[in-house]
Amino acid sequence: MVYVINSGGDSVEEKRGSVWKEVLLSFLASLPFFTHGLETTELSSASHSGHFITSQDAIPWNATAYILGAIVSAPVYCYVVDKHGRKVGIFVVNLLQGASCIPLFLDHDFATVICFHVVAGIYVGGLFTVVPIYVREISSLTTKGFSLSLMMVLTTAGYAMKLVISVEWMMYLLAAMVVVQFLSFLVLLESPSYLVMSGKMAEAKEIISQLKCLESRDPNVGKELESLKEESERAKSKGNLNVIGILRNPIYRDQTKIGFILNTTTMLCGSVVFLDRDKALFQLKMADPDKWLVLSCLCGGSLFAVMLIRILERKYLITLGYTMMVMSMGLLAVYTQMDLTVTSLRWLAVAALGVLVFGYGMVWAMPSVVMAEIFNFEIRATMVGIVFSYGQIVKLIHIHTYKYIEDYMGLYALFYIFTIVNMYGGVYALFAIPDLKNKTNKQIEKQMKRIPLLSFRNAPKV
Repeated sequence: MVYVINSGGDSVEEKRGSVWKEVLLSFLASLPFFTHGLETTELSSASHSGHFITSQDAIPWNATAYILGAIVSAPVYCYVVDKHGRKVGIFVVNLLQGASCIPLFLDHDFATVICFHVVAGIYVGGLFTVVPIYVREISSLTTKGFSLSLMMVLTTAGYAMKLVISVEWMMYLLAAMVVVQFLSFLVLLESPSYLVMSGKMAEAKEIISQLKCLESRDPNVGKELESLKEESERAKSKGNLNVIGILRNPIYRDQTKIGFILNTTTMLCGSVVFLDRDKALFQLKMADPDKWLVLSCLCGGSLFAVMLIRILERKYLITLGYTMMVMSMGLLAVYTQMDLTVTSLRWLAVAALGVLVFGYGMVWAMPSVVMAEIFNFEIRATMVGIVFSYGQIVKLIHIHTYKYIEDYMGLYALFYIFTIVNMYGGVYALFAIPDLKNKTNKQIEKQMKRIPLLSFRNAPKV
Protein backbone atom coordinates (compact mmCIF):
# COMPACT_ATOMS: atom_id res chain seq x y z
CA MET A 1 0.00 0.00 0.00
CA VAL A 2 1.66 3.24 -1.19
CA TYR A 3 0.42 6.77 -0.72
CA VAL A 4 1.76 9.60 -2.93
CA ILE A 5 1.83 13.00 -1.25
CA ASN A 6 2.15 16.11 -3.47
CA SER A 7 3.54 19.26 -1.90
CA GLY A 8 4.90 22.28 -3.80
CA GLY A 9 5.28 20.33 -7.03
CA ASP A 10 7.39 17.64 -5.38
CA SER A 11 6.14 14.12 -4.98
CA VAL A 12 7.05 12.00 -1.97
CA GLU A 13 6.23 8.32 -1.65
CA GLU A 14 5.35 7.23 1.86
CA LYS A 15 5.26 3.47 2.32
CA ARG A 16 2.70 2.46 4.93
CA GLY A 17 3.27 -1.25 4.53
CA SER A 18 1.00 -4.14 3.65
CA VAL A 19 -1.69 -5.92 5.65
CA TRP A 20 -1.72 -9.28 3.87
CA LYS A 21 0.69 -10.85 6.35
CA GLU A 22 -1.38 -9.70 9.34
CA VAL A 23 -4.54 -11.22 7.87
CA LEU A 24 -2.77 -14.45 6.89
CA LEU A 25 -1.28 -14.94 10.35
CA SER A 26 -4.64 -14.12 11.94
CA PHE A 27 -6.27 -16.79 9.77
CA LEU A 28 -3.63 -19.37 10.69
CA ALA A 29 -3.94 -18.54 14.38
CA SER A 30 -7.76 -18.88 14.12
CA LEU A 31 -7.72 -22.38 12.58
CA PRO A 32 -8.42 -23.98 16.01
CA PHE A 33 -11.90 -22.43 15.83
CA PHE A 34 -12.67 -24.55 12.76
CA THR A 35 -11.37 -27.63 14.56
CA HIS A 36 -13.55 -26.73 17.55
CA GLY A 37 -16.56 -26.52 15.25
CA LEU A 38 -15.79 -30.01 13.97
CA GLU A 39 -15.53 -31.35 17.52
CA THR A 40 -18.96 -29.98 18.39
CA THR A 41 -20.36 -33.04 16.63
CA GLU A 42 -19.29 -34.97 19.72
CA LEU A 43 -19.64 -32.22 22.35
CA SER A 44 -22.94 -31.98 24.20
CA SER A 45 -22.44 -28.26 24.81
CA ALA A 46 -20.76 -25.86 22.41
CA SER A 47 -19.29 -22.54 23.43
CA HIS A 48 -22.48 -20.69 22.58
CA SER A 49 -24.49 -22.93 25.02
CA GLY A 50 -26.53 -24.63 22.32
CA HIS A 51 -27.06 -28.39 22.52
CA PHE A 52 -26.37 -30.17 19.26
CA ILE A 53 -26.23 -33.45 21.16
CA THR A 54 -28.38 -33.67 24.29
CA SER A 55 -27.52 -35.69 27.35
CA GLN A 56 -29.69 -38.69 28.14
CA ASP A 57 -29.16 -38.08 31.83
CA ALA A 58 -31.36 -35.60 33.69
CA ILE A 59 -28.15 -34.00 34.95
CA PRO A 60 -25.93 -32.70 32.10
CA TRP A 61 -22.69 -34.10 33.52
CA ASN A 62 -20.82 -33.79 30.23
CA ALA A 63 -21.81 -30.14 29.68
CA THR A 64 -21.00 -29.39 33.32
CA ALA A 65 -17.52 -30.90 32.98
CA TYR A 66 -16.95 -28.93 29.78
CA ILE A 67 -17.97 -25.59 31.28
CA LEU A 68 -16.08 -26.11 34.55
CA GLY A 69 -12.93 -26.84 32.56
CA ALA A 70 -13.38 -23.56 30.65
CA ILE A 71 -14.10 -21.54 33.82
CA VAL A 72 -10.94 -22.69 35.59
CA SER A 73 -8.59 -22.67 32.63
CA ALA A 74 -9.34 -19.22 31.15
CA PRO A 75 -7.71 -17.11 33.92
CA VAL A 76 -4.75 -19.51 33.99
CA TYR A 77 -4.21 -19.12 30.25
CA CYS A 78 -4.38 -15.33 30.53
CA TYR A 79 -1.86 -15.30 33.38
CA VAL A 80 0.51 -17.52 31.38
CA VAL A 81 0.34 -15.39 28.21
CA ASP A 82 1.08 -12.25 30.22
CA LYS A 83 4.16 -13.90 31.71
CA HIS A 84 5.48 -16.01 28.85
CA GLY A 85 3.99 -14.66 25.63
CA ARG A 86 0.92 -15.06 23.47
CA LYS A 87 2.49 -17.78 21.31
CA VAL A 88 2.92 -20.01 24.35
CA GLY A 89 -0.81 -19.82 25.00
CA ILE A 90 -1.63 -20.70 21.38
CA PHE A 91 0.76 -23.66 21.51
CA VAL A 92 -0.94 -24.99 24.66
CA VAL A 93 -4.37 -24.57 23.05
CA ASN A 94 -3.23 -26.55 19.99
CA LEU A 95 -1.64 -29.21 22.21
CA LEU A 96 -4.76 -29.73 24.33
CA GLN A 97 -7.01 -29.62 21.29
CA GLY A 98 -4.97 -32.44 19.81
CA ALA A 99 -5.17 -34.35 23.11
CA SER A 100 -8.95 -33.93 23.14
CA CYS A 101 -9.13 -35.87 19.86
CA ILE A 102 -7.75 -39.05 21.47
CA PRO A 103 -10.94 -40.00 23.39
CA LEU A 104 -12.93 -39.68 20.16
CA PHE A 105 -11.20 -42.81 18.82
CA LEU A 106 -11.92 -44.83 22.00
CA ASP A 107 -15.08 -46.54 23.23
CA HIS A 108 -17.68 -43.95 24.22
CA ASP A 109 -18.31 -45.03 27.80
CA PHE A 110 -19.20 -42.58 30.56
CA ALA A 111 -15.62 -42.02 31.74
CA THR A 112 -14.34 -41.40 28.21
CA VAL A 113 -17.10 -38.89 27.46
CA ILE A 114 -16.47 -36.98 30.69
CA CYS A 115 -12.70 -36.97 30.07
CA PHE A 116 -13.25 -35.68 26.54
CA HIS A 117 -15.46 -32.83 27.75
CA VAL A 118 -13.04 -31.84 30.52
CA VAL A 119 -10.07 -31.61 28.12
CA ALA A 120 -12.21 -29.82 25.54
CA GLY A 121 -13.36 -27.31 28.16
CA ILE A 122 -9.77 -26.65 29.21
CA TYR A 123 -8.61 -25.83 25.68
CA VAL A 124 -11.76 -23.78 24.96
CA GLY A 125 -10.85 -21.58 27.95
CA GLY A 126 -7.77 -20.54 26.00
CA LEU A 127 -9.30 -20.66 22.55
CA PHE A 128 -11.78 -17.85 23.21
CA THR A 129 -9.34 -15.73 25.23
CA VAL A 130 -5.76 -16.17 24.00
CA VAL A 131 -6.46 -16.40 20.26
CA PRO A 132 -8.60 -13.20 20.06
CA ILE A 133 -5.98 -11.36 22.14
CA TYR A 134 -3.21 -12.49 19.80
CA VAL A 135 -5.17 -11.67 16.64
CA ARG A 136 -5.99 -8.19 17.95
CA GLU A 137 -2.36 -7.46 18.82
CA ILE A 138 -0.90 -8.44 15.45
CA SER A 139 -3.60 -6.62 13.45
CA SER A 140 -3.64 -3.00 12.32
CA LEU A 141 -6.60 -0.70 12.96
CA THR A 142 -8.08 -1.32 9.52
CA THR A 143 -7.95 -5.13 9.69
CA LYS A 144 -8.59 -5.91 13.36
CA GLY A 145 -12.37 -6.20 12.98
CA PHE A 146 -12.22 -8.58 10.03
CA SER A 147 -9.42 -10.64 11.54
CA LEU A 148 -11.19 -11.02 14.89
CA SER A 149 -14.49 -11.97 13.26
CA LEU A 150 -12.85 -14.88 11.45
CA MET A 151 -13.49 -16.91 14.61
CA MET A 152 -17.24 -16.65 13.94
CA VAL A 153 -17.26 -17.98 10.40
CA LEU A 154 -14.58 -20.64 11.02
CA THR A 155 -16.42 -22.07 14.05
CA THR A 156 -19.80 -22.20 12.33
CA ALA A 157 -18.20 -23.59 9.16
CA GLY A 158 -16.92 -26.43 11.34
CA TYR A 159 -20.46 -26.99 12.61
CA ALA A 160 -21.79 -27.05 9.05
CA MET A 161 -19.30 -29.71 7.90
CA LYS A 162 -21.59 -32.37 9.32
CA LEU A 163 -23.99 -31.53 6.49
CA VAL A 164 -21.56 -32.59 3.78
CA ILE A 165 -19.32 -35.33 5.24
CA SER A 166 -19.89 -38.37 7.41
CA VAL A 167 -18.84 -38.64 11.05
CA GLU A 168 -16.02 -41.03 10.16
CA TRP A 169 -14.51 -38.65 7.62
CA MET A 170 -15.01 -35.79 10.05
CA MET A 171 -12.81 -37.61 12.58
CA TYR A 172 -10.03 -37.90 9.99
CA LEU A 173 -10.43 -34.23 9.08
CA LEU A 174 -10.22 -33.37 12.77
CA ALA A 175 -6.89 -35.17 13.12
CA ALA A 176 -5.59 -33.54 9.95
CA MET A 177 -6.55 -30.08 11.19
CA VAL A 178 -4.56 -30.58 14.39
CA VAL A 179 -1.46 -31.40 12.31
CA VAL A 180 -2.05 -28.31 10.13
CA GLN A 181 -2.36 -26.14 13.26
CA PHE A 182 1.01 -27.29 14.61
CA LEU A 183 2.64 -26.62 11.25
CA SER A 184 1.00 -23.19 11.08
CA PHE A 185 2.27 -22.40 14.56
CA LEU A 186 5.82 -22.48 13.23
CA VAL A 187 5.23 -19.35 11.12
CA LEU A 188 3.41 -17.30 13.77
CA LEU A 189 5.15 -14.21 15.13
CA GLU A 190 5.07 -13.09 18.75
CA SER A 191 2.75 -10.24 19.62
CA PRO A 192 4.60 -6.88 19.53
CA SER A 193 2.37 -5.66 22.38
CA TYR A 194 3.65 -8.45 24.63
CA LEU A 195 7.25 -7.63 23.70
CA VAL A 196 6.67 -3.99 24.65
CA MET A 197 5.16 -5.15 27.97
CA SER A 198 8.33 -7.18 28.56
CA GLY A 199 10.60 -4.26 27.65
CA LYS A 200 11.98 -5.98 24.53
CA MET A 201 11.80 -2.94 22.28
CA ALA A 202 14.31 -4.10 19.67
CA GLU A 203 12.45 -7.39 19.17
CA ALA A 204 9.11 -5.57 19.06
CA LYS A 205 10.42 -3.27 16.35
CA GLU A 206 11.61 -6.21 14.28
CA ILE A 207 8.25 -7.99 14.61
CA ILE A 208 6.35 -4.84 13.58
CA SER A 209 8.53 -4.49 10.49
CA GLN A 210 7.80 -8.12 9.54
CA LEU A 211 4.06 -7.70 10.07
CA LYS A 212 3.98 -4.50 8.00
CA CYS A 213 6.39 -5.90 5.37
CA LEU A 214 8.64 -2.87 5.89
CA GLU A 215 12.27 -2.38 6.79
CA SER A 216 12.98 -1.95 10.49
CA ARG A 217 14.36 1.55 9.92
CA ASP A 218 11.18 2.71 8.18
CA PRO A 219 9.65 5.69 10.07
CA ASN A 220 6.21 4.03 10.16
CA VAL A 221 7.67 1.13 12.12
CA GLY A 222 9.06 3.60 14.64
CA LYS A 223 5.70 5.36 14.90
CA GLU A 224 3.93 2.08 15.58
CA LEU A 225 6.45 1.20 18.28
CA GLU A 226 6.08 4.62 19.93
CA SER A 227 2.30 4.21 19.87
CA LEU A 228 2.59 0.90 21.74
CA LYS A 229 5.01 2.40 24.27
CA GLU A 230 2.66 5.32 24.87
CA GLU A 231 -0.27 2.94 25.41
CA SER A 232 1.77 0.92 27.90
CA GLU A 233 2.90 4.01 29.83
CA ARG A 234 -0.65 5.37 29.91
CA ALA A 235 -1.87 2.20 31.64
CA LYS A 236 1.04 2.01 34.07
CA SER A 237 0.56 5.66 35.06
CA LYS A 238 -2.87 4.78 36.48
CA GLY A 239 -1.44 2.77 39.36
CA ASN A 240 -1.23 -0.89 40.24
CA LEU A 241 -2.51 -3.12 37.44
CA ASN A 242 -3.74 -6.02 39.53
CA VAL A 243 -7.45 -6.86 39.43
CA ILE A 244 -8.39 -4.56 42.32
CA GLY A 245 -6.34 -1.69 40.93
CA ILE A 246 -7.89 -2.15 37.48
CA LEU A 247 -11.44 -2.13 38.81
CA ARG A 248 -10.77 1.04 40.80
CA ASN A 249 -10.23 2.91 37.56
CA PRO A 250 -13.63 4.16 36.30
CA ILE A 251 -12.74 3.69 32.62
CA TYR A 252 -11.55 0.12 33.07
CA ARG A 253 -14.50 -0.61 35.35
CA ASP A 254 -16.99 0.59 32.73
CA GLN A 255 -15.25 -1.46 30.05
CA THR A 256 -15.50 -4.54 32.28
CA LYS A 257 -19.17 -3.84 32.89
CA ILE A 258 -19.75 -3.82 29.13
CA GLY A 259 -18.14 -7.26 28.94
CA PHE A 260 -20.25 -8.62 31.78
CA ILE A 261 -23.53 -7.43 30.26
CA LEU A 262 -22.68 -8.56 26.72
CA ASN A 263 -21.79 -12.03 27.99
CA THR A 264 -24.92 -12.19 30.16
CA THR A 265 -27.29 -11.30 27.33
CA THR A 266 -25.50 -13.67 24.92
CA MET A 267 -25.75 -16.60 27.34
CA LEU A 268 -29.40 -15.85 28.20
CA CYS A 269 -30.60 -15.01 24.69
CA GLY A 270 -32.42 -18.35 24.28
CA SER A 271 -29.84 -20.27 22.26
CA VAL A 272 -30.31 -23.24 24.57
CA VAL A 273 -33.79 -23.58 22.98
CA PHE A 274 -33.55 -22.57 19.34
CA LEU A 275 -30.19 -24.24 18.62
CA ASP A 276 -31.75 -27.54 19.69
CA ARG A 277 -33.29 -27.94 16.24
CA ASP A 278 -35.29 -31.11 17.00
CA LYS A 279 -36.99 -29.56 20.00
CA ALA A 280 -37.68 -26.24 18.31
CA LEU A 281 -39.19 -27.83 15.20
CA PHE A 282 -41.20 -30.28 17.31
CA GLN A 283 -42.81 -27.36 19.13
CA LEU A 284 -43.67 -25.85 15.73
CA LYS A 285 -45.05 -29.22 14.50
CA MET A 286 -42.57 -29.17 11.61
CA ALA A 287 -39.80 -31.51 10.48
CA ASP A 288 -36.30 -31.02 9.08
CA PRO A 289 -35.15 -34.51 8.03
CA ASP A 290 -31.86 -33.28 6.55
CA LYS A 291 -31.19 -31.11 9.64
CA TRP A 292 -29.82 -28.25 7.59
CA LEU A 293 -31.92 -25.30 8.81
CA VAL A 294 -30.15 -24.37 12.07
CA LEU A 295 -26.59 -25.06 10.92
CA SER A 296 -26.89 -23.30 7.58
CA CYS A 297 -28.57 -20.23 9.09
CA LEU A 298 -26.00 -20.05 11.89
CA CYS A 299 -23.15 -20.20 9.38
CA GLY A 300 -24.88 -17.66 7.12
CA GLY A 301 -25.35 -15.20 9.97
CA SER A 302 -21.67 -15.42 10.93
CA LEU A 303 -20.58 -14.93 7.32
CA PHE A 304 -22.88 -11.91 7.02
CA ALA A 305 -21.34 -10.39 10.16
CA VAL A 306 -17.81 -10.86 8.76
CA MET A 307 -18.86 -9.04 5.60
CA LEU A 308 -20.45 -6.14 7.52
CA ILE A 309 -17.87 -5.64 10.25
CA ARG A 310 -15.63 -3.51 8.01
CA ILE A 311 -18.60 -1.25 7.22
CA LEU A 312 -20.61 -1.03 10.44
CA GLU A 313 -19.57 -0.19 13.96
CA ARG A 314 -19.60 -3.17 16.32
CA LYS A 315 -22.50 -1.72 18.31
CA TYR A 316 -24.67 -1.31 15.21
CA LEU A 317 -23.90 -4.87 14.12
CA ILE A 318 -24.83 -6.26 17.54
CA THR A 319 -28.00 -4.19 17.66
CA LEU A 320 -28.98 -5.38 14.17
CA GLY A 321 -28.51 -9.01 15.19
CA TYR A 322 -30.51 -8.60 18.38
CA THR A 323 -33.28 -6.77 16.49
CA MET A 324 -33.66 -9.74 14.15
CA MET A 325 -33.75 -12.07 17.14
CA VAL A 326 -36.37 -10.00 18.99
CA MET A 327 -38.79 -9.89 16.06
CA SER A 328 -38.46 -13.56 15.16
CA MET A 329 -38.53 -14.79 18.77
CA GLY A 330 -41.67 -12.79 19.50
CA LEU A 331 -43.32 -14.48 16.53
CA LEU A 332 -42.22 -17.92 17.74
CA ALA A 333 -43.63 -17.18 21.19
CA VAL A 334 -47.05 -16.68 19.60
CA TYR A 335 -46.83 -19.91 17.61
CA THR A 336 -45.82 -21.97 20.66
CA GLN A 337 -48.33 -20.46 23.11
CA MET A 338 -50.45 -23.28 24.49
CA ASP A 339 -53.78 -21.44 24.74
CA LEU A 340 -53.38 -19.75 21.35
CA THR A 341 -53.34 -22.39 18.61
CA VAL A 342 -52.12 -20.96 15.32
CA THR A 343 -52.69 -23.31 12.39
CA SER A 344 -52.25 -20.98 9.41
CA LEU A 345 -49.00 -19.89 7.81
CA ARG A 346 -46.88 -22.54 9.55
CA TRP A 347 -44.09 -21.78 7.12
CA LEU A 348 -43.85 -18.34 8.70
CA ALA A 349 -42.81 -19.87 12.03
CA VAL A 350 -40.08 -21.94 10.36
CA ALA A 351 -38.86 -18.84 8.50
CA ALA A 352 -38.82 -16.98 11.85
CA LEU A 353 -36.69 -19.76 13.35
CA GLY A 354 -34.24 -19.38 10.46
CA VAL A 355 -34.08 -15.60 10.94
CA LEU A 356 -33.63 -16.08 14.68
CA VAL A 357 -30.64 -18.38 14.21
CA PHE A 358 -29.26 -16.09 11.49
CA GLY A 359 -29.39 -13.12 13.89
CA TYR A 360 -27.73 -15.18 16.60
CA GLY A 361 -25.01 -16.14 14.16
CA MET A 362 -24.24 -12.43 13.82
CA VAL A 363 -23.78 -11.78 17.55
CA TRP A 364 -22.71 -14.96 19.34
CA ALA A 365 -18.96 -14.18 19.25
CA MET A 366 -19.19 -10.38 19.36
CA PRO A 367 -18.49 -10.20 23.13
CA SER A 368 -15.07 -11.77 22.46
CA VAL A 369 -14.45 -9.33 19.59
CA VAL A 370 -15.42 -6.29 21.66
CA MET A 371 -13.40 -7.36 24.71
CA ALA A 372 -10.27 -7.95 22.61
CA GLU A 373 -10.55 -4.42 21.19
CA ILE A 374 -11.72 -2.33 24.11
CA PHE A 375 -9.00 -2.98 26.72
CA ASN A 376 -5.48 -1.57 26.94
CA PHE A 377 -3.03 -4.37 26.12
CA GLU A 378 -1.44 -4.08 29.58
CA ILE A 379 -4.67 -5.34 31.18
CA ARG A 380 -6.25 -7.10 28.18
CA ALA A 381 -5.39 -10.68 29.11
CA THR A 382 -6.35 -10.27 32.77
CA MET A 383 -9.77 -8.75 32.09
CA VAL A 384 -10.62 -10.93 29.08
CA GLY A 385 -10.01 -14.02 31.23
CA ILE A 386 -12.21 -12.71 34.04
CA VAL A 387 -15.05 -11.69 31.71
CA PHE A 388 -14.94 -15.02 29.86
CA SER A 389 -15.05 -17.03 33.11
CA TYR A 390 -17.99 -14.92 34.29
CA GLY A 391 -19.87 -15.72 31.07
CA GLN A 392 -19.24 -19.44 31.56
CA ILE A 393 -20.52 -19.26 35.14
CA VAL A 394 -23.74 -17.67 33.85
CA LYS A 395 -23.96 -20.41 31.23
CA LEU A 396 -23.46 -23.14 33.86
CA ILE A 397 -26.26 -21.75 36.04
CA HIS A 398 -28.47 -21.37 32.98
CA ILE A 399 -28.21 -24.97 31.74
CA HIS A 400 -28.87 -26.32 35.24
CA THR A 401 -31.93 -24.17 35.90
CA TYR A 402 -33.43 -23.95 32.40
CA LYS A 403 -35.30 -27.26 32.52
CA TYR A 404 -37.03 -26.42 35.81
CA ILE A 405 -38.07 -22.98 34.58
CA GLU A 406 -39.42 -24.45 31.35
CA ASP A 407 -41.47 -27.06 33.20
CA TYR A 408 -42.88 -24.40 35.52
CA MET A 409 -43.59 -21.60 33.03
CA GLY A 410 -43.83 -23.26 29.64
CA LEU A 411 -41.72 -22.78 26.53
CA TYR A 412 -43.75 -19.89 25.14
CA ALA A 413 -43.25 -17.88 28.37
CA LEU A 414 -39.51 -18.46 28.09
CA PHE A 415 -39.62 -17.15 24.53
CA TYR A 416 -41.18 -13.93 25.81
CA ILE A 417 -38.51 -13.66 28.53
CA PHE A 418 -35.73 -14.27 26.03
CA THR A 419 -37.27 -11.62 23.79
CA ILE A 420 -36.99 -9.08 26.62
CA VAL A 421 -33.37 -10.10 27.29
CA ASN A 422 -32.48 -9.68 23.61
CA MET A 423 -34.24 -6.33 23.46
CA TYR A 424 -32.19 -5.11 26.42
CA GLY A 425 -28.99 -6.47 24.86
CA GLY A 426 -29.60 -4.61 21.60
CA VAL A 427 -30.45 -1.30 23.28
CA TYR A 428 -27.53 -1.57 25.71
CA ALA A 429 -25.06 -2.32 22.90
CA LEU A 430 -26.30 0.67 20.91
CA PHE A 431 -25.80 3.19 23.71
CA ALA A 432 -23.03 1.71 25.88
CA ILE A 433 -20.40 0.32 23.49
CA PRO A 434 -18.02 3.01 22.20
CA ASP A 435 -16.99 3.31 18.57
CA LEU A 436 -14.31 0.68 17.92
CA LYS A 437 -13.89 0.58 14.15
CA ASN A 438 -10.47 1.99 13.16
CA LYS A 439 -10.03 3.46 16.66
CA THR A 440 -6.87 3.38 18.76
CA ASN A 441 -7.03 2.45 22.42
CA LYS A 442 -6.54 6.10 23.36
CA GLN A 443 -9.52 7.14 21.24
CA ILE A 444 -11.62 4.37 22.79
CA GLU A 445 -10.73 5.44 26.32
CA LYS A 446 -11.63 9.05 25.55
CA GLN A 447 -15.14 7.90 24.66
CA MET A 448 -15.37 6.04 27.99
CA LYS A 449 -14.65 9.12 30.13
CA ARG A 450 -17.54 10.07 32.34
CA ILE A 451 -18.91 13.58 32.02
CA PRO A 452 -20.42 14.81 35.31
CA LEU A 453 -23.95 16.18 35.13
CA LEU A 454 -23.05 19.00 37.51
CA SER A 455 -19.69 20.63 37.99
CA PHE A 456 -18.82 23.22 40.61
CA ARG A 457 -15.93 25.62 40.40
CA ASN A 458 -14.07 26.68 43.50
CA ALA A 459 -15.33 29.99 44.82
CA PRO A 460 -12.82 32.82 44.51
CA LYS A 461 -10.92 33.64 47.68
CA VAL A 462 -11.88 36.85 49.36
